[in-house]
Amino acid sequence: MHSLSCWPKDSLYIYQNGRPSFAMMCALRLWATAPSQRKKSIGHLAYSGCQISKDNEICVMKWISKKCDAVLKEMPTAIEEDKSLVHLIDKMGEYENRWEWVKEASAVLQGEFGSNNILEAACVVERDETELVRTKMLIDRWKLAVQWRLMYKTVVARCLSYCTDIINSTAQ
Repeated sequence: MHSLSCWPKDSLYIYQNGRPSFAMMCALRLWATAPSQRKKSIGHLAYSGCQISKDNEICVMKWISKKCDAVLKEMPTAIEEDKSLVHLIDKMGEYENRWEWVKEASAVLQGEFGSNNILEAACVVERDETELVRTKMLIDRWKLAVQWRLMYKTVVARCLSYCTDIINSTAQ
């Protein structure tokens, strides 16, 4: 696919709303065209942002959907689990006794990478201000990592939904 594209690799991406970039769609439309049919006029259609054909568009959207689905399945957690985890991290401040938070968190954190270290850090009795700051920084970094992962998965899920909508409307 990259050999057919004159676009730089960093222009082949998905927007936050789930739509593939203009460059990605151009490259994929050409890639999904049989080599015997890749004429100058087809290239002009693709680079102007137009559909080459209904079959081509469906093929492109199915390919993107398949890739998005594979990405989501490879993730260690689901979107709903990450939403629960962010909510749980936010709730940590509401607990006077962090051990109570750990009891509630244990069920949610079963598959979370490094969660034992984070739980230990969350429950450490802060002996001085430096230790308190380190614990807070660790938890804040963890929350940012989970939020980033959640946004990444959300964008991929939106792209999957977008492609499904295009497939359904184009097939009619």
